[in-house]
Amino acid sequence: MNTKHTRARLLASSMICGAALAGLANPALAQAQAEADEVAEVVVTGTRIPSPNLESVSPVQVVGAQEVTLGGRPVTADILNQLPQVSQNGQTGFSTTSNPLSGPGGTATVDLRGLGQQRTLVLVDGRRLGIGDPDTGNPNPSPDLNQIPSQLIQRVDVLTGGASATYGSDAIAGVVNFIMKRDFEGVEIDAQWGVYQHNQHNEFVQGLLPARGIAKPKEHRWDGKSRDLSVVMGANLDDGRGNVTGYFTYHDQDPVTQSKRDYSACQVVLAPGGIVRCEGSQNSNQWLLADGSAFNLPGAPGLVAVVGNTFQPWSATASTTPPPFFNSHDYAYLLHQGTRYTAGFLARYEVNKHLEFYGDFGFMRDKTQVLIAPTGLFQGSGASPNGGFLINCNNPFMSAQQRSVIGCTADMIASGASVDMLIGRRNIEGGGRNQVYEHTNYRAVFGGRGEITGSWKYDLYGSYYYTSLNNASQNYLSIQRLQNALQVVQGPNGPVCISGGGCVPYNIFQDGQVTDAALAYLDIEGTARGSITERIIEGTITGDLGDYGVKSPWANDGVGVAFGFHHRRDHLEYQPDSAQLSGDLSGAGGASTPIDNSLRVFEGYGEARVPLVQDAPYADDLSAELGFRYSDYSTGIQAKTWKAGLSWAPTSDFKLRGAYQKAIRAPSILELYTPQAVTNTSQVSEDPCAAGAQNPAPLAACLNTGIVAAQYGVIPQCPSGQCAVLNGGNPDLTPETAKTFTVGVTARPAFIRGFTASVDYYKIDLTDVIGAIPLGVILQRCLDTGDEQFCSQIVRAQNGILFGTTTGAGGYIVGTSVNVGAAKASGIDVQANYALPLEDWGVDGWGGISINFTGSYLLKASTTPFPGDEPYDCAGLFGAQCQTLNPRWRHTMRVTWNTPWNVTASLTWRYIHSMTYEQDTNEPTIGTGATNPFNHKLPQRSYLDLSALWNINDMFAVRGGVNNILDQDPPLVNNRISQTGSPNSYPTYDLLGRRLFVGITAKF
Repeated sequence: MNTKHTRARLLASSMICGAALAGLANPALAQAQAEADEVAEVVVTGTRIPSPNLESVSPVQVVGAQEVTLGGRPVTADILNQLPQVSQNGQTGFSTTSNPLSGPGGTATVDLRGLGQQRTLVLVDGRRLGIGDPDTGNPNPSPDLNQIPSQLIQRVDVLTGGASATYGSDAIAGVVNFIMKRDFEGVEIDAQWGVYQHNQHNEFVQGLLPARGIAKPKEHRWDGKSRDLSVVMGANLDDGRGNVTGYFTYHDQDPVTQSKRDYSACQVVLAPGGIVRCEGSQNSNQWLLADGSAFNLPGAPGLVAVVGNTFQPWSATASTTPPPFFNSHDYAYLLHQGTRYTAGFLARYEVNKHLEFYGDFGFMRDKTQVLIAPTGLFQGSGASPNGGFLINCNNPFMSAQQRSVIGCTADMIASGASVDMLIGRRNIEGGGRNQVYEHTNYRAVFGGRGEITGSWKYDLYGSYYYTSLNNASQNYLSIQRLQNALQVVQGPNGPVCISGGGCVPYNIFQDGQVTDAALAYLDIEGTARGSITERIIEGTITGDLGDYGVKSPWANDGVGVAFGFHHRRDHLEYQPDSAQLSGDLSGAGGASTPIDNSLRVFEGYGEARVPLVQDAPYADDLSAELGFRYSDYSTGIQAKTWKAGLSWAPTSDFKLRGAYQKAIRAPSILELYTPQAVTNTSQVSEDPCAAGAQNPAPLAACLNTGIVAAQYGVIPQCPSGQCAVLNGGNPDLTPETAKTFTVGVTARPAFIRGFTASVDYYKIDLTDVIGAIPLGVILQRCLDTGDEQFCSQIVRAQNGILFGTTTGAGGYIVGTSVNVGAAKASGIDVQANYALPLEDWGVDGWGGISINFTGSYLLKASTTPFPGDEPYDCAGLFGAQCQTLNPRWRHTMRVTWNTPWNVTASLTWRYIHSMTYEQDTNEPTIGTGATNPFNHKLPQRSYLDLSALWNINDMFAVRGGVNNILDQDPPLVNNRISQTGSPNSYPTYDLLGRRLFVGITAKF
């Protein structure tokens, strides 16, 4: 080993990584490390070749343990979501503040570059983390970050660009590698308590609430309390030859409903005529005839509501029970409830230099409850072929007026004939629907490593990963029982169900007549269980060919190599109960689907690091990095991925680096084998051809979508801002392919002591994207062009509706998985760290200041929805088709004062740039060139966080802080844009106001 060259590289890289890790830099420590005669080799994220050079050819952002502590965010996903490179998709991403209607709960995901969480590979100590949830309702399967306790994180490496040649499938946007604490000695107990505090100051929304009879939230809120406890214990064995570190953590989070914040107290909607108002679900007290015919009631050609014991024309301003608009925000969670336990150990023991055993074991159990609005009778989800409910004309609960309005004749009354009705009626008597998610996770790793001979080393391990899910859907109404309870006749002792048995009549024809007995009969709970198992065997051999003279004549170091194999078998099972399989839960969005399949892959890989020139004029170091991987899947897919990188340091102060890589993402078990099923979607919130459309399409365009002229403007509108989609897998899928390119420069100028910086450009070109053609694109393209390849994907029900619940009855847009379209993402990342002892400025005895800055500028975020289409670019935009927020610029800047009094104080500035509504552009497909009067632009947001840590003595430390000091509200967004279920904004912003936390650590 050339110690002179190695020391120079270590000094440069350790100062960059050290500042990023802790937000602080210690030049004295770095110098001491640099002057050490021997330097330990390490493996960095992005390569398997051990090296004393801690800098990667690909850009890596590092989050360290002290940054985790000072941030006061106990949830691992919340830590990553502060990074400018990370996006949060309000519909498909999962976190404690994700849309409560978005599907599987209790999990948390990470999404690099807004390309989707399924395209970010998550590692723990360089080893793959399995899929976190087996629910077939999740179209974007990805790892669950809740399995990683934040208290055990030593650092997090976030690598940009494809890394499939090194790690295999899924590393399209990049890699998040969690490096865990090891070799711990002693006992550490840590406790933290947090709470949200918010002062209601959105006077605009407060002014909208009275018109809907919604009370203003309490002016000063203290809620969302969280409690965290962790115990870490460790001991060295046999004079340091081994170590065992054990841990236990506990996390408990109280929920907060959307109604507890003024800006999310109702659905804020831009109505026709540019009027902004509070709305809610019209699926509350609204009745229609299933065949679309008119009621026998003046002023009510298509819609009626129950008033007293009569049917009256439906009116948005009427005072009815239930109300004409139902405010689901009184129930929907803004912050999800959750309780989680983790425990485990990390151990190693060195037998000799040829064999060191190591093993990890992790356990997690969580229980999350997600509350949404009450169920009820939903238009289009009834038991009849038209999606309605059959009401017999001799039902004794109906008045003579009601019978007349729905067209019951004397003969129909006498015979007990039925009328098919689309009924929207909220179960206001029964309370909100509750989803309970319980996950249990085990992860075990056991392996051995050591020297073979000379520089050759090996690492062989096996891992077993298992996650189970038990899900309960509570407080729903049975569709079949609803139908039974609506078919009622007069018995000798009062009204009885025609079906007999235990059926209890359900009287929704009169105000306040629903009985507890009827609710008990109608109540149904659906359950589902599932599991994911992942088994991995992997072996790697590394060595230095310089031992055999294989090196460049202009370099001091030899060629480093690594090669190995990887075998992985995934098995996924999901089994809903009969209630969910049959789709009998009213308001569950259709039937759940089962799955029981496996997927296997065998891979071989190799890497090489080739120093070309070292310690030469204008070439302190010039090195190349190469890699190749061959993958053979049980589906018949064979894939080849590769990487080529180059780094050039003309002097020890500056280094240029670049890499070009091919990455893949193979289709998952869920994407391949999930059966097709119809469910609700917020991607299309209204049918432009139905009654009450806020943006109606012309008749000629609507005829393209499958309606007949008589249905135009008459057929019922999609309820609750959700039309229907047909989801499902496709066994013929092929892998996604990405070509990624990064180039940048790192600097540690000797003339600025303590300063390091890097600037990197990235470009990701993704083709053969697995997913559905965006539903809004299908609908709009059919309306505009009548092209059959789009119009054939719109399957209307017989009565024309677009909110069906079964595949056979129609009423949906096809959204099954296909390889279609492409995406591009490019931008520039900036990192800078400056560690400044104040004595250098003539201020003695006041410690030092360090500044850490991380920013990302988005150049392009384009999507080509269909081959041959012109791509649309979402950079700087937001909206239903762009889905996630795409600010051009976003940064985080932390200033830390490390005082000589054992106190560390930190101030952080988080910034999100303004964005333009996607339709207010001329972008193909999504742009109209208009100007939205309410949401043309989302304003920029700046958040300030303040925290401090006081090391009282060697045993005790206390900390505290306030995030979002100024209690900034999130920008207000039309709910039809942010999508149903959202709090009129996006989870990228701070949705709950300021957060206060205090913590204490005891070490023994």
